[in-house]
Amino acid sequence: MQPQYVGILLNDSTYRGIPNGKTGTESMENYQEAAEMYGLIPCFFRIQDLSLETCTAAGYIRTTSGYSLTELPIPRVIHNRAIYRDKQAHQLIDRLLSWGIFIYNSSTRYGKDTVHLMLAEDPVIRPALPQTVPANTASIRSMLEQHGDLILKPCRGSVGLGIMRLRRDKFHDHFTYSRSSPSAKGWRTVRLSRGNLPLLLRKRIRALPFLAQQRIPLAEYAGRPYDIRVTVQRGLRGVWEVSGMFAKTSPPRTFVSNIAQGGSAYPVREIFCRSLPGMPPDLLIERTAHFAIQTARSLSKHMPYAADFGMDVAVTSEGLLYFIEANGRDQRYGFREAGMEEVWKETYRKPMGFARYLLDSGIWPAY
Repeated sequence: MQPQYVGILLNDSTYRGIPNGKTGTESMENYQEAAEMYGLIPCFFRIQDLSLETCTAAGYIRTTSGYSLTELPIPRVIHNRAIYRDKQAHQLIDRLLSWGIFIYNSSTRYGKDTVHLMLAEDPVIRPALPQTVPANTASIRSMLEQHGDLILKPCRGSVGLGIMRLRRDKFHDHFTYSRSSPSAKGWRTVRLSRGNLPLLLRKRIRALPFLAQQRIPLAEYAGRPYDIRVTVQRGLRGVWEVSGMFAKTSPPRTFVSNIAQGGSAYPVREIFCRSLPGMPPDLLIERTAHFAIQTARSLSKHMPYAADFGMDVAVTSEGLLYFIEANGRDQRYGFREAGMEEVWKETYRKPMGFARYLLDSGIWPAY
């Protein structure tokens, strides 16, 4: 019997690190173990390693002596872990899809404005969306007057880069921002006259599309606001399932909980028990999981071939849930940071199980 390969499509930086084991937050070992569970051999390659003329892929396959470059027929199933911004890459992926190649997560980057509009069409999810509008000077002033606390985020930013906060008290406005990257190293808060939008904010919203979003008053743990990262994936059964969730707290003096920006990760049950003592933690976990699955199903109606989301869900001190954002390329390592090693590995098993599902069924599942 011929071996069944599953392709893992990577960006250049991760791919280059495979021979010496320096692949950043991606675990090649987890892919290997997960693929073997389902009788699969992972092959790691980039978009430029695919040839439509010869229908082959040149990628790394693990051997007894380490990873070796090998040429093989383009796998029938490919798990995309790359981000592509150029038109040619997307055209190549579309061509492969038209040939019947399953490329799940064929696109891993969607604008936050696009995602918000998709979910706003769903009457079940709509009440859980913070009010969100395109950012301009007029909309920011109006939203600040209405809500008193705003998050300003680039439509296509990631890991919290470029995000700002504008809040109002009785006498002043307060602007929190960072000039550095990662942002956690350079946060500042300045006091402003009410209605006086700072030059930096105005420059940023002129240079790039931004959203102005109502800030949800998050529940707090040890004096720090937190939100919940929920990994929702398709697995061996082809349906959306929650692989796991953890809480992300903001560093001191900031409002951004991203792990890449200095946030801390904790098992969610522990956080719920300590921060929301009047609410049964298991019920909160069940509600959060149900909400994340509903959101994934809603988004997948608009996103062909989606199979993997990292959902950020806000929880208030009253236990209300709100959607913050959905990441099409969940970084996963937050589970390891939270000491949840087995769940971290499960986030690799689910995509390999889904590859097995696609190979065996030959059809894409319903929403």
